[in-house]
Amino acid sequence: MRAGYDANEYDSIGIEARLQLERSRAIKCPSILSHLSTFKKVQQALAEPGILDRFLSSEQASQIAKTFAPLYLIDTSDRGLHARKLALDRRTAVNYVLKPSLEGGGHNVYRDKIPGFLKSIPQSQWQNYILMEIINPPEQSNMLLSSQGLYSGPVVSELGIFGACFWKRNSNGIGVEVMENKEAGFSFKTKRREVDEMSVVKGYGCFDSPCLT
Repeated sequence: MRAGYDANEYDSIGIEARLQLERSRAIKCPSILSHLSTFKKVQQALAEPGILDRFLSSEQASQIAKTFAPLYLIDTSDRGLHARKLALDRRTAVNYVLKPSLEGGGHNVYRDKIPGFLKSIPQSQWQNYILMEIINPPEQSNMLLSSQGLYSGPVVSELGIFGACFWKRNSNGIGVEVMENKEAGFSFKTKRREVDEMSVVKGYGCFDSPCLT
């Protein structure tokens, strides 16, 4: 099910195929609901003030909200208009990344390239993007060996935590019963400091092992 992560894959045949899978008794990985939850629009909506309180206790919501980077939808709401000012001003845009509301990474616009990109597309398309404050990880010095050759110099790393969740619909068809929900490992990637994208497949980064002290 690695296919289906891009909107252009959902022509009439793609939609029918996905619908057939979702209606089957097979265990989907991911199901359409968990698949949609990874989209940037959903992440941005969950980061809105008070939204987490619908699903968690106030204490849990507060703890989780502290892990969120600021996220904005670039629409005509008050927060959206504020985001437009941040994105169109080159002095503030350097602190942000513009992400399309898709699953996973790629197709991002970084820092001072954001104002020019937004001006190059119709304003009606701006709401298809999420503005996110850039995370600046600590810089280290290391060596990388990838398909692009040998590199020695400043690098930054990214830690990703995997989770495994298994659930089924309740017998009454309302809500779900969580059978298992646990942490299931991690990935650690390192790239050159000046590179924005973190893609091991494209040779921009390398899988790495953290040295814990």
